[in-house]
Amino acid sequence: MARRSTKLLRFENTLYRYKRDDQTWSIDSVNENNSKKSIDLFEKGTHATCKHMSQKVNPLAFRLGFTKEWCSSTFLNYKNENVISNTFYFQLFIQDYVKSSLTNLKAFLDKIEFKEIEGILYINIFYYMPERILKKDILISDNKKKRYSQKFSSILNNEDIKYIHFFEEDPTSGKDRFLKLNIKSYGNYLENIFTTIYSKDIKINFCQVKDIGNSATLLSSFISAELENSNTNFKKALRGTLKEIKNSSSIRGIRINCSGRLGKAPMAKTEWFKYGQIPLSKMNTNLDFAKSTAITKYGSIGTKVWVYYYN
Repeated sequence: MARRSTKLLRFENTLYRYKRDDQTWSIDSVNENNSKKSIDLFEKGTHATCKHMSQKVNPLAFRLGFTKEWCSSTFLNYKNENVISNTFYFQLFIQDYVKSSLTNLKAFLDKIEFKEIEGILYINIFYYMPERILKKDILISDNKKKRYSQKFSSILNNEDIKYIHFFEEDPTSGKDRFLKLNIKSYGNYLENIFTTIYSKDIKINFCQVKDIGNSATLLSSFISAELENSNTNFKKALRGTLKEIKNSSSIRGIRINCSGRLGKAPMAKTEWFKYGQIPLSKMNTNLDFAKSTAITKYGSIGTKVWVYYYN
């Protein structure tokens, strides 16, 4: 791709397209009226490949106390060091456990909120579940059975157990017979485990996110999952992720950076996608940021996502 001129780089409110016929740049205006017309972000955005590393401050940490708040709030005796350390590792264990369990259930974790009131810990789990889940998607593989055969031999040898629990048929799917997650049984399972380990009164509430476009964490996790399935094809994973966004009119700007051995390349490179504008220096902007890692047989691929929403 030809190098952009410094004059075109000063336009923050436009999109650039390079015409190979006459070797010129055309400028498309960004929709600033927040209209609800369907917008194909993949076609409207720009792609590029670069081999330089940029250093940026985490937008969420930069706005904490101004437009962003902490996900954990509790009242503790600050002089007691044991309480503080135990609370930190306790919440870290819950976050890692829920994230790994939701990954096995073909779901994606958005965020977890902790609030402790009068000795009772309230946990709000925000997650995203794909609509079309079949029985073959939740089938327990033979590799997992071999891995855990020593500790759970009595359970895994049972022929009746072939699928992952906590799923039931969706009555609204009709003849397709799609499955959905049974939130009540899964929530009771988590409450029993956490209560047994830490001897605390715990109440868990699940909040399902219908659109992955409402969270940068879901976008980065979904892109990482698509990269693992598509053999590190960045454009294919990006197109599949942007198709899952139902309400693209709420997004004012988006930027996605992906670095690693993309497309089975012998050398690591960085590819990025941009639509609209991402004002990182303004404090009053509704900006979201997340990063994730995709583990492939060609190496680890890192993904960073910045999303700018309408206020």
